[in-house]
Amino acid sequence: MPAFTIVTTSAAQGADAAEISTLTDDFADLSEALGYSRRMAEEMAGFAGQLSLDLDYSNIGLYDGDLLDEEPGPEHAAFLGLWVLDDEGAAFVTAEDFHADAEAEAS
Repeated sequence: MPAFTIVTTSAAQGADAAEISTLTDDFADLSEALGYSRRMAEEMAGFAGQLSLDLDYSNIGLYDGDLLDEEPGPEHAAFLGLWVLDDEGAAFVTAEDFHADAEAEAS
């Protein structure tokens, strides 16, 4: 079964530093990994609402492969996309869209 790494970052109201946790698991396919990470994003957004946390720059990144011993970022070749969390909830941004937006901002 394919392995996927899900990296979670979160930020509390007024905090400068983000908390990062990494999960690696075997999923049947990308759809299953995407569904699992979506549920994580929805739960984090729900907790933030309950605890009055600011998720302006929080996300859940999704990577293809077992990257538990690495610190992957959006520049990593295994990056598939991320769930961006804010007051409106969670929205998925594919790796292609993420990199296109980054290139547009750099121009």
